[in-house]
Amino acid sequence: MSRITQELLRKRAEHNEMMLTNLEEISIHQEEIVKIENLDVYCRHLKILLLQNNIIEKMENLHKLRELEYLNLALNNIKLIEGIENCESLMKLDLTVNFVDLQNLEKSVQCLQKCRLKELYLTGNPCTDWQGCRDYVIGQVDSLHSLDGKEITHTERIKAKQILPQLQKELVYAIEEEKIKEEQRIHEEKIRKEMNPNSEDKVAYTPETRKEMYLRQAKEKEDKERQRNPEKFVVKQETPLYMNDGRIRQCDEGGYKPIVNNWEDPENVTFKMNIPKYLDTSLIQVNVNPTYVSVRVKGKLTQIRLDEEVFAEKSKIQRSEITGELVITMPKVNPNELLKQIAERKKKEEHQKQQEQMKQQEMKQKQEKQNLDLLIQKAQAKLTQQIDDDIPDLE
Repeated sequence: MSRITQELLRKRAEHNEMMLTNLEEISIHQEEIVKIENLDVYCRHLKILLLQNNIIEKMENLHKLRELEYLNLALNNIKLIEGIENCESLMKLDLTVNFVDLQNLEKSVQCLQKCRLKELYLTGNPCTDWQGCRDYVIGQVDSLHSLDGKEITHTERIKAKQILPQLQKELVYAIEEEKIKEEQRIHEEKIRKEMNPNSEDKVAYTPETRKEMYLRQAKEKEDKERQRNPEKFVVKQETPLYMNDGRIRQCDEGGYKPIVNNWEDPENVTFKMNIPKYLDTSLIQVNVNPTYVSVRVKGKLTQIRLDEEVFAEKSKIQRSEITGELVITMPKVNPNELLKQIAERKKKEEHQKQQEQMKQQEMKQKQEKQNLDLLIQKAQAKLTQQIDDDIPDLE
């Protein structure tokens, strides 16, 4: 059995330069996948998701894929349509050859009613053995335009809605018949195993038998691959953090030339590392320790010992969206007192300088105001003199 891991997703995202954050389409078929997982964590912008020919038993962890338009789960072990109510962009759902039966048909339809689905494929599911299945789905799900590749006409929809009450009654009886047949099948299977436990007779096609068949095929496939390419299964060893004598290893496998600055800031140690801006952040693993910093980029280790002890838990990790530069700011456990005094004195000098500039500005403004007042007084005096000269003397 396989799982949907970050490594598998990157492998299947080669067409997108192994980047997951902006991935829109991915195909993970014939991988013996048993569970839908991690897609909502790494690939939230998926539009097309192809998971056919696996052994997935439940539709789960899909609710955050709001941009998903096409979901293919054909040839899996799905028994109930669920978990897609929040997939507001979903238009096409393929569940060909799964195990949606009559007992789960009503709940499945209730889920579909909350979607805006246009195309649905149910061919090969036990529920389609019921003659009224197509009309029942059409009568309940108004958004559908086609079912099992056949267009739904206006006349067909009207007819389905007219006979829907009768179909709901027939479904109850059909479910009871299905339960009786299933109990009978289980009983016959039990007797057959008791009579001949080593028999290889053909058994009923069920989720359990299909899962068993896939796992057996996967095991055979892996054994052949191990014989053909044994080096493929050798686990690659990562560069160890420590040397043989127990000291922290210093290295720069990726050639990123990191810079550590202890002196510029008296209270913090700054670690800077230029990483290509197009590189997905999920490929970067950062580990801050009191005495060293480790950064793995695509598995390659960059590790630097620190001259001063830092508070690892208080460290701040940032990455520039424009340049891709990684910056780690780490508070010092014992800040350098001399540097701190220099920084404080520098801060005090800057404050005094600002105060002097403000005083000079105030004096300048005061002088300008005085000059303006003087000009106004002169203008007023001149105007008064002109008025006096214009008044004739009385005889």
